Amino acid sequence: MMQNIAKKNIIHTIVVAAGAGKRFGANIPKQYCQIHGKTVLEHTVSALSQVSVIDSCYLVVAADDGWAKSLNFELPIHWVVGGAERMHSVYHGVCAVAKDVQNATIDLQSHWVLIHDAGRPCVNPKDIENLIHTVCDKNYQSGGLLATPIKDTVKQHRLVQNFQNQCLVSEKTLDRSVLWLAQTPQLFPLTDLYAFLTRAIEDSIAFTDEASLFEYFGKKPLLVAGSQQNIKLTFAEDLQFAEVFLSKNFCKNSFVG
Repeated sequence: MMQNIAKKNIIHTIVVAAGAGKRFGANIPKQYCQIHGKTVLEHTVSALSQVSVIDSCYLVVAADDGWAKSLNFELPIHWVVGGAERMHSVYHGVCAVAKDVQNATIDLQSHWVLIHDAGRPCVNPKDIENLIHTVCDKNYQSGGLLATPIKDTVKQHRLVQNFQNQCLVSEKTLDRSVLWLAQTPQLFPLTDLYAFLTRAIEDSIAFTDEASLFEYFGKKPLLVAGSQQNIKLTFAEDLQFAEVFLSKNFCKNSFVG
């Protein structure tokens, strides 16, 4: 089935790797930290390289990036300079894809963009394939994203004044049965993604991911079940979990079947 999808649709991947990762606390951006002899970014691109229906890979890096071009990637790379914020970096990547596509063909409807964060090296290639299959097989123009249902009880907080101090209190409990944690990759049609990003940037409206951008413009992206191991490296301790997930024995048991 994936072969049929590949014949009808062209999948361009954008890997967002322009962030400084300040919360991570390392002396280099988190995407260049080492795990088992490879950088986080190399692991991320390696996972994407195992998805046979991906046609191109655009790597968005900071203007002053001094690491990425010295690394070994398992996919041919199109280089793009990022912007001030994540959304601007994605926009720069989408503009690069659109320019290349317009130079090659007039049929833009078959082109899709898969956006993935460089800081998610543990994504399962089979989950990526499932996302592409689920969205493209239906030709679902609102796109889709990997996500996981929330298992923990979720509290909404409020800041209150307690004598001389401010403190956070639990104001109410949210219904976790309707809540999901959004991940990447996220997959959207090139034409709408380009149009929506352009309008958002012109209107100075910020979005933390592309699914929320599509929601703002009235679309309803598909939620495709991902894996808890597809963690986003945000804090230094997250690197320890990634080391476990990317170990040979763990990958052998998790990425088969």
